[in-house]
Amino acid sequence: MNRKIFFILALLYGVCSGGVARADDSASDSADLVDFIDQDPASTQLKKPKPTTKPASETQEDKKQGFGDKIANILSGTTNVFTSKPEQVAPIKRSNASVFDIAGVMLHMNRQQAEEAITKHGYRRVSADVRIPNFIRWRYEELCRNKNVTGYERINSCVTKLAKKNNYQYVERLTFSNFQTKETVRVKFTSNFTGNKAYIIEYKSPASDVRGSGAKAKYLRNIKIIEFWKKISQKYGVPDNKEQVTWGLGFNKPSLHAETGYLILQDPILLSLDHARMAREDQKFIHTAVYTF
Repeated sequence: MNRKIFFILALLYGVCSGGVARADDSASDSADLVDFIDQDPASTQLKKPKPTTKPASETQEDKKQGFGDKIANILSGTTNVFTSKPEQVAPIKRSNASVFDIAGVMLHMNRQQAEEAITKHGYRRVSADVRIPNFIRWRYEELCRNKNVTGYERINSCVTKLAKKNNYQYVERLTFSNFQTKETVRVKFTSNFTGNKAYIIEYKSPASDVRGSGAKAKYLRNIKIIEFWKKISQKYGVPDNKEQVTWGLGFNKPSLHAETGYLILQDPILLSLDHARMAREDQKFIHTAVYTF
């Protein structure tokens, strides 16, 4: 009789404990679904799981669960055996503007490369400005005068001849135009001390230059402005600095700045390097013997 009572009590205890475990499992499963699945029916994105915290000591319910129940919970996903990793902060996006181009022209291109690239985009060269560094020009002027060359035109011709002979004359600026779209691109180059490379590329378009103040003019102007910024977004992406509308790594590195109908791509370090090499060359002239007594 005692054995039967003990057996019945044991059986009832097992059923009760099993029922509690199943109720907890269903509640935990529903909680996991709430945590993982977005409640918005229009969205199918998964939310990040909330980190689970391990209790300091086992509860009475954990003590009732056997080893098999714990394994079953782990396999079903009720119990998280992996510690949640801390969320990593996404790095700030920075664009490398040195790989950007405007109408095919990139920074550090020489004259020939720039002309070949922009010609493929329907542009034609309209002007080319050549220059001789001032410290070279001034010294050659004195040298020509010492050779008894007089008159502005003759001295200028003498200086130009000497500068070309010694590779000091260089193309300072090229201007290109697309006559169909009325777009203009101006490319500025450094001197031959740094290989006569492009350090500024300027683009201008009459995107918002629509005459008139009526409804039609406003409509056409807005269409052109929207199309301009759409093309900018497609080619260069989101600006690194949305307030100033600039792309680049910062700290005087190559950068791109945009305004409505206007772009400027530049590398200030290349220009600074060019000036530094000019100053070094100027020091060579200073150290030459100018006195003979």
